[in-house]
Amino acid sequence: MSSQNRGIVLQHIRYGDSSLIVRIYTESHGLQSFMIKGAYKRKSRFKPALFQPLSLLAFEAVIHPTRELQFMSEATLEKPFYSFTSNIKKSTIIIFLSELLSRTLKEHTTNPSLFSFLSHSLEWFDLRKEKFSDFHLYFIIELSRHLGFYPKTDQYNTGYLFDIIDGEFKPSHQLNLHTLSAENSQYLYKLCQTRLDNIETLGFSREIRRSLLDNLLIFYQHHVPGFGKLHAHEIVSQLLT
Repeated sequence: MSSQNRGIVLQHIRYGDSSLIVRIYTESHGLQSFMIKGAYKRKSRFKPALFQPLSLLAFEAVIHPTRELQFMSEATLEKPFYSFTSNIKKSTIIIFLSELLSRTLKEHTTNPSLFSFLSHSLEWFDLRKEKFSDFHLYFIIELSRHLGFYPKTDQYNTGYLFDIIDGEFKPSHQLNLHTLSAENSQYLYKLCQTRLDNIETLGFSREIRRSLLDNLLIFYQHHVPGFGKLHAHEIVSQLLT
């Protein structure tokens, strides 16, 4: 039986002359792939614009756990994110975050806490008019919490360095080879203490932002199997000043 679902579009690819295959992180069934037949046909009820990266959808579908591709019967934008297409900085961050999520979200099971984090963060980002240049850093570090490898901060002391392998702050004599500098460790700890509603207090410079982003992606490479190298992160680093 068809049921109402919510989902966040991660990516889509064109299939044949007129169809799409869309990967969606759903509220009720985790990651699922959908075949959208005839999306590019003039009379299609599923317009390609519905499936832009990180769109928040309300849709009807029958989810079959054993199927590789699912099918929708209806779909609408639950909440249009107008600023993602009108602001070049935001659209660049969205492309980066959609690539990040595509590399990290693999489970086909429900995770209400993760879905709530994703939808709430995107709604906040859409409404934010200024001082959002550090949003992607907050998003990356908070996503790691839901993926199970959030940095351990409870033993932090001034001067401790962040050990990427063990995911915790340590005194220098206890470190592995992959370690953040003292300066970057301090900034990472500050990032971990920051909540969504006071991101503007971070005030990172372009150089700090770039360095933290590079190191956070290395952190992900060590903790997410097959993570690889993202294509969009250099564009984000260059654009956000």
